[in-house]
Amino acid sequence: MVRALLFDLDGTLLDTSKGIFRTADKTALALGLTPCRDYEKYAQFVGPPLHVGFNKVYGLSGEDAYNASRIYKSFYPETGIGVYEYYDGLLDVVKELKRRGYLIAVATLKNENAAKKMIASSRFSSLIDVVHGSDEAEVMTKKDVVLLSLRSLGVDKNDAILIGDSESDETGAREAGIAFLAVSWGFGFPKGCGNSDHIDSPEELLEIFGGINMIEKIETKSAPAAIGPYSQAVKANGMLFCSGQIPIDPATGDIVKGDVKAQAEQVFKNIKALLDEAGCDEGRIVKATVFLKNMDDFAAVNEVYASFFEKCAILPARSAVAVQKLPKDVMVEIEVIALL
Repeated sequence: MVRALLFDLDGTLLDTSKGIFRTADKTALALGLTPCRDYEKYAQFVGPPLHVGFNKVYGLSGEDAYNASRIYKSFYPETGIGVYEYYDGLLDVVKELKRRGYLIAVATLKNENAAKKMIASSRFSSLIDVVHGSDEAEVMTKKDVVLLSLRSLGVDKNDAILIGDSESDETGAREAGIAFLAVSWGFGFPKGCGNSDHIDSPEELLEIFGGINMIEKIETKSAPAAIGPYSQAVKANGMLFCSGQIPIDPATGDIVKGDVKAQAEQVFKNIKALLDEAGCDEGRIVKATVFLKNMDDFAAVNEVYASFFEKCAILPARSAVAVQKLPKDVMVEIEVIALL
């Protein structure tokens, strides 16, 4: 399930072309070059590292290209950071995506400090969870920036998608091992988006990403069926909420025979079945609540509990309480909450 949307900045989230082209012109003049007035060619500055843009547009290479990049960066705070336009409808779309529960990041090859200043000055500032960009030496690749963004967000590769307007974005997503969605309103796909999945308007994002705060019922025959007006488990907003499990054998529908340890073992078998059905495991459990008929049974249940979580690097938070009576007069009931 996609939980994080990583947006490229230049040409995807904001139309920064005027600021970029203006700064590139000023840099060319500072180098004694004739500014390029072919703005279709200038689009090659949008996406790749700056030294690559100076190579493609002005034929500079090696140290000359990097020197041009350094001069550009010295001008950009004055001539470029505050010069951008919004794509029609995109701000409202990102607001809605945020409301639907998605993490929103900016992953760009623009210098990170410049990117952060630009986002901070924009109306996107309160909507963005993470901004990462290139380093001063321009040695980071799009792959590096994407992976750094995923680490900051705390999400897996399978739970994120990069949205961008250039072939460098597409390549970076592929190398990072995440999905990619191209947008046609940017600068990097002058001949079309090729074989990439693509959209032509921001509103299409709302059709694709319906929300992770939608409620989904989890049901499996490998765990006891609900014996009342409730679900075995529910997915919501990237979380899994498991109803309290008692020691019912799902194959027979009967309470397992034996002592409290035998009952606890069956409880955890039932919890494991629900986790499996939801595509989760015990390492993703963040909270467990243990209900005991008799607190004298705590040590025995705790032994089974510890065995269930023995391979977990981080143990979940836990509460344990004694109650007067449990359903079907069982000795133990346990409920858990997990991240998906």
